[in-house]
Parts: sequence; C-alpha cells; structure tokens
Amino acid sequence: MNKDPQVHVVLDVDGTTPPITVISGEERQYYDTLQNRCKKTAVFRRDYRLPDEPPLGFTAVLKRYMAACCSAQSRRNLLSNRFPVWRTMKKYKWRTDLPNDIVSGLTVGIMQLPQGMAYALLAELPPVVGLYMAFFPVLMYFIFGTSRHVSMGTVALISLLTGSVVSRFYDPSLASAVLGANQTEEILHNMTIPDNAKDEPIEVELPDHVKINIAASICLLVGLAQMVMGLLKMGFITTYMSDPLIGGFTTGAAVHVGTSQVKYALGLHIPRSDGVFQIPKTYALVFRHIGETSVPTLVVSLICMVVLYIVKEQINQRFKSKLRFPIPVELFVVIGATLASHFMNFAGKYHIKTVGKIPPGLPTPTVPSFPSPGVYSADVFIIALVAFSQCVSLVALFAKKHGYSYDSNQELIAYGLGNIFSSFFSCYPYAASVSRSSVQESAGGKTQLASVVSAVMVLIVILSIGPLFESLPNCALASIILVALKGLFMQFQDLPQIYRISVYDFLIWVVTFLAVVLLHVDFGILVGMLFSFFTVVLRAQRTKAVNLQKISDLYVYENSAKYKQTESVSGVRVVGFNSPVYYANGDLFVKQVYHAAGVVPEKRLKMMKRMKRETENEIKETDNEIKQNAFVTVVNESKELGSILSLEKAGADTKRNGGWLPVLNGSSMQNNMVLSGSEEGALHHIVIDMAHVCFVDSVGAKVLKQLFLDYEAVKITVLFCCVNDEVWRVLDETGFLAEFDDRIYLNVDDAVNAIMLQSVIQRASEIRIPAVSNEYKENLRPDAQESDSLLELKNESKL
Repeated sequence: MNKDPQVHVVLDVDGTTPPITVISGEERQYYDTLQNRCKKTAVFRRDYRLPDEPPLGFTAVLKRYMAACCSAQSRRNLLSNRFPVWRTMKKYKWRTDLPNDIVSGLTVGIMQLPQGMAYALLAELPPVVGLYMAFFPVLMYFIFGTSRHVSMGTVALISLLTGSVVSRFYDPSLASAVLGANQTEEILHNMTIPDNAKDEPIEVELPDHVKINIAASICLLVGLAQMVMGLLKMGFITTYMSDPLIGGFTTGAAVHVGTSQVKYALGLHIPRSDGVFQIPKTYALVFRHIGETSVPTLVVSLICMVVLYIVKEQINQRFKSKLRFPIPVELFVVIGATLASHFMNFAGKYHIKTVGKIPPGLPTPTVPSFPSPGVYSADVFIIALVAFSQCVSLVALFAKKHGYSYDSNQELIAYGLGNIFSSFFSCYPYAASVSRSSVQESAGGKTQLASVVSAVMVLIVILSIGPLFESLPNCALASIILVALKGLFMQFQDLPQIYRISVYDFLIWVVTFLAVVLLHVDFGILVGMLFSFFTVVLRAQRTKAVNLQKISDLYVYENSAKYKQTESVSGVRVVGFNSPVYYANGDLFVKQVYHAAGVVPEKRLKMMKRMKRETENEIKETDNEIKQNAFVTVVNESKELGSILSLEKAGADTKRNGGWLPVLNGSSMQNNMVLSGSEEGALHHIVIDMAHVCFVDSVGAKVLKQLFLDYEAVKITVLFCCVNDEVWRVLDETGFLAEFDDRIYLNVDDAVNAIMLQSVIQRASEIRIPAVSNEYKENLRPDAQESDSLLELKNESKL
C-alpha cells in the first residue's frame, strides 16, 4: 500500500457544486476494498438471500396435507410413530437382550409390590389399587411409549395429588353428593366423636368403591387431557417448568407426603386436612392428639424405618458398584411385617390397623361415573402436567445416556391412552418412578419388555398371592414412604450451588417450595410458574446497555468494563443490548441507550439552541473567520496516531496559492479512521449491536424509529448491525426499513468502518473555501483537459 496517498479536494469550474475528494495512487485500491467490505444488510439480503416462498392458501395447504397423509410412506411412518413398539421389537436382540430384560423386570416387579400398596394408601385408596397400577398402565406404555427404560406405575407425588382430591369428598356436603343424603346421615349418626375432637372438622368415611370411582374419574379426565395435548403437539409445555421450579415443587411435595404419613406411623386417628395451610393444620392436629399415640404402632414403624435405612443407605448405596441390583429390602419388610402381624395378631391384641381384605383377581371393567366433576376439574390439568413433566424428564435423561431418541408428543399420547385404559380398571393417574426406573436401567434392562415381565409378576400376585397381604400393617407401608422421601429432601443440598449459579433460580426454588408447603400443592405449582414468568420479565427490565469497544488486533467488540486491550473510536459510540425490545421494556431500552451513549437528545437540543443564539450574537459583533485548523486524522487499530493528512491554512506561503494547500504527514492508513478537528471527540454516530435482540414487536419498532429521529434532530446518526431475520421482518412490516434500511449493517466492524470512511471524505469536501468571485477566475475553455478542471487561482503568477 502506498505510504503517501494523494488526496485532492476537487472543485468544478464555476464553484457552484459541492467539492469532491479524489484519492489517487495505490491508496485507491485500499479505499475500494474498504468500501466494499462495509456491507449494508439490505444489500447483503438482496444479493444472497433466497426469495421467501409465497404463503399458501387454505385449499393448497389442505391438498398438500392430504397428499402427504395418503402416501404409502406417510402411512408407514404414522404407524411407526404411533406404535413405537414395532420399531423396538423389529430390532430386538432376543439372544442377548431377553435375559437382561427378564432379570431387570423381576427386580422391578419385586419393588412394585410394596411401593404400589404404599402409594395407593397415600392416594386414600385400598392397597390393592396400587397392584392394579403396576399392571394395566405398564402394558399400554409398552405399546405406545418411546422410552426403553422408565418404569411406570404409582409415584408419591401423583398419589398425593389424587389423595388430596379424594379427601375433599370426606366433607359431609360433598359426601352426600356421591352417597346420597340418607346414607350420609346414617354414617354420621353411627360415628363416635371423642370429646377432644368435637371442634375439629367432621369426616365421612367413604366406602372403598366410592373412592375408587372418584380416582378412576380423575384418571379418565387426566388421560383425555394428556391425549389432547399430545395430538396438539404441546410437548414443549414442560420447557416452562424449569429445573429449580421442579426441585422446589418436588421437595415441597415431599413435605406433604411425609406429613400425610405421620398419623399412620403414630397410629393416630385424626381427620385429613386439605386446602390452604394444610401442613400447619395437620401438625396442629398431630400435636393436639400426640398423647393418643399407639405405642405398638410406633414401635413397628421405627423398626421398619431402621431396617429400611440401614439396608438402603449402608448396604445398597455403599456397595452399589458391587451389587448387580439393590437388595429389595421393601419387599422383605412387607413380608416380615405381614408374617409378624399375622402370627402375633397385631390387629386384635394391639389394635394396629392393617390393610384388610384384598379381593383376588382382576377388577371388572367399569365406566367411571364422574361424581361432582366440578370439584376436581382444575386439579385434572395440574395432575396431567405434573405427571408429564416428571415422566418426560426421566425419559430425556435415559435417552441421552443410552443414545436413542424420544418424542415428547408421542409420550403425551402414550400417557393419555394409558390413563384412559386404566381408568376402566379401578386405577388412578400414573407416572414414571425415579427409583424403579433407575433400578430397571442399572439392572440391565434394554427395552420396555422388562416392564412387561414386572407386570406379569404383579399379575401373578394379584391372582393368587394378594390375599396373603391382608395382615400387613399400614404403618409398615407408611415407613416405606417416609424412608423413600430421603432422596427428595436431599435436594436442599443443591441450594448453595443454585445460588452461586443464579440468584433468580434460587428465588424460584425457594418461592415454589414455600408456596407448596404453606399453601397447597395445587397453588404451589401455579405460584411457582407465575413467579418464574415474573423473573423473566424482571430480567428483561434489569438488562443494561453496555459500551462496546474493539479489542486490539481482533474484529471483536466487547464490553469495555470487562475486557482489556480495548480501543474506542472518537465520535462513535457502540452500544450493545442483551434483551428483546418490546412493549414492556421499550422505555427502558431508550433510557439505557441514552446512558450508554452519554447524550440525551432533549438536553442536547436545548444546548444547541442556546449555542445557536450565542453564535448569532457573536456573528453580529465580529466578521466571519475561517477556521485556523481543520484536518483529517487517521488512527490505527491500537490507538496510536497514524498518518495525518492536514489541510492547513498556512500563512503567507499558502496565501500565495490563494487559500488551502494540502500538506501530508504520517504513515500508511489503517482500518479505522476518526474524524477530528476543532470538534474532536464530539459524538456524531451511535452503532447499536442488535445481535442479542431476538425479537422486536410493533411497539418496539416505533421506539426504534423514534430513537433514530430524536438523535437525528441533534446531528447524531444511529446505525444498526447484526439484525436477524425475524427482527428484519418486523421492521419491514412496520415501515421502518422504508426510511432507514441504509443504516443497517452486517456487523459492528462494517458499521464503524463505513462511518470512518464517510467521515474522511465528508470532512475533506466540507472545507471552507474563499469566495469564488474574489479568488478564482473562470476557465472559458470548453475543451479543457481533466488537469484544467481544477479552478485556477487568480494569483497563479505568484507561485
């Protein structure tokens, strides 16, 4: 590159048109390259973007959809997607996978027995319902599910939510709606209320078949809700339930689960509290009746919990790397407690409440009758959403670990069909169990065929062995639930790390947990989700615009307060904003840009008007004088002063030339050029980096347009860069691009270089020139050569 570029200010012969700048020599190639590199986004889209496809009409869309659905390949894909078992079994390796699935299925089946009965008790239902849950939903998920490792059936959280709904019908007014007024009055008349409980809520003990009918109705409605969500492809909905929200919710729900089992572990007969402040009410009742604790029940509970804790924590957990599958201590506890209760007559001698009659065989299919559906209509959607979120999180975990894909929408359909089918067989809503799924995967399970093996094992128990568990104490099942909650309570240990990662996530966890514990499970998840949405808005409102500066030797602009070796460009301020621009934060965006740029248009406009008045007063007192120094400065990328091309008014010597004489100082030109002079450093351009602005709405487009106009009024030009396609579309539809499309560049460096190039040429062409009538003579030769097109000075003879 030429180190001594020649820059000429060229005037026409009569001085009536503005002067122009001519750059000659090898420097011309540099300027051409620089100017071509400063791509405007509009030019880039015109040259490289593919044309958008015209929108299709309704008829065309319908024809295309029907053609796609009616093709043979589409039908095969549809059947394959709706029945994933076909793909799984087609690739099944019978010789190697079947033994693993059998071992895994037997292991999970052993766990299903005690957990199913325990969690059914949590749902206010007979324990045998938990065995039904281990059979019917599992078969449906085997056909329609996309995961290979999750274990479906009873889970504590869904059982708690179901039990919360069932317990509402213990209220006499609701009980009369399902039992009839006469039967309710008869039950109340035969009830014996202790003297110390007369001021407590009265509960009507519903028959088992009524409670099962209520739970089955909930199951059917939950299945329909999940089915519709799956067909509408609403599997994305769980993205609104963040990990901190799920953590706080499940931990709070664990408090509810544990609280509900305290009365069984102590052998207390207290009414179940429901609604807001359920946990404080329950513990108030527990402490009021603590003197009525059944000592034999408490002893059995403590023995079961100690055995469960020692085996699960000190053996299974400590030696899990050496054990092929964990010791099924829950089953041993159930068998041992049942044998002890049977031979020692716990129910007769010590009045320990037992499971009671377990009907052999499978239940007769029955259509749910939907008793008072208005009571639980809102709970249906909460249960459907919570069950799906818990299931799909486990599905995603195992799919990622083992390298296969899953379909969240098909999962919703599978859960829906499973609930719909199971509701006809006395079941309540089901979900994937964390503990059983982990065991099924660690025991070597390869496909859902392992779940079928466990279901067959449970079926054998239902048909033949079920009645043997009639002597099982309820406190033993309560002990299984209480010990199983340890893993959920251990989530408190995650709080310090969550706080270090994000204060917002920490607040979401804590607020959700407190809402679940103090209010109710239903209210808790709603409060948690609303608070999560609020934090998103709050984060957008707290976003700050930052000053971006170029890192030396790199084409990267970063926050100057956090990065070193950055350099600024005189007269140009680059601003970054890390948030959408929409109706809620439009004013915030404008204020942040004002703060980052250091110029408020309204104040600058007032100052300009005041300066104009002062200048007019000075002009009246003095004659107009030509500025003594005006020059163009070229600055290299490391802030060092580079070549200086001065157009100085040079005393007597330059006066001989009648005015301005170009004088060249310095070295070669660099990438970035800064306009300097008598107003060196004054802000004349603002570049807004839109790379992190993911969307702009109609209000945001108006805010951007007004920002351009406000700064334009004070002689400051605003440019955009890094505008994505969606923001471009909105700006186009709102008419923004019709006025300002030439102010949008591909990236920050292009915008800054375009400003500097324009500034050099404009500064040189705007140099004040003495009056033509006094200093120049007209060139009357119409055939003059290009060298004669320069104005000839009258005092040429003095050169």
